[in-house]
Amino acid sequence: MASVRYIVDDVEEAVRFYRDLLGFSVEMHNASKFAALGLGDLRLFLNAPGAGRAGKAVQPNSLSQRGSNHV
Repeated sequence: MASVRYIVDDVEEAVRFYRDLLGFSVEMHNASKFAALGLGDLRLFLNAPGAGRAGKAVQPNSLSQRGSNHV
C-alpha cells in the first residue's frame, strides 16, 4: 500500500474532488483540518496547513525513518 500526503488550502473542496470526480472513498474526515481517503492500494491524506504534522519543519534525521513521506 502506498500513502501520499497533500497539504491543501481547502480540505472540504479537496475531499469533494477526490471522492466525487476520482472515486476515492472517505475513510476519515475531520472537517477543515484532515481527511484520509482510499482507492485500491493508495491511501491519500489531505491536511490543512499546520494541522497535525502538516506544514511543520522536518528534522534532518526524520527523512530516513521508515514510512516517512516528507520531501
